[in-house]
Amino acid sequence: MNPYPGNDNSYVHGKIGVRRVAKLVLDQLGENAAEYAVTRALVLQRQGDEIGASTWRRVAPVIEELQRKKPKKSAGSN
Repeated sequence: MNPYPGNDNSYVHGKIGVRRVAKLVLDQLGENAAEYAVTRALVLQRQGDEIGASTWRRVAPVIEELQRKKPKKSAGSN
């Protein structure tokens, strides 16, 4: 039985799941995505959800990696 039923992260398996979550968060939050992941990890840790916090700590650096690889739009292009 999951001790944290409200934070069931069983869908985040291995590198593929973490990368998928990172991409979803990045698509939704843009440049604020990594900060959100770090903050979410801290909130969950303070609430005693070590599993959830650990998951978000794994997602944050993947978001940062995706942000570094994302091409920057130039001022004149749409």
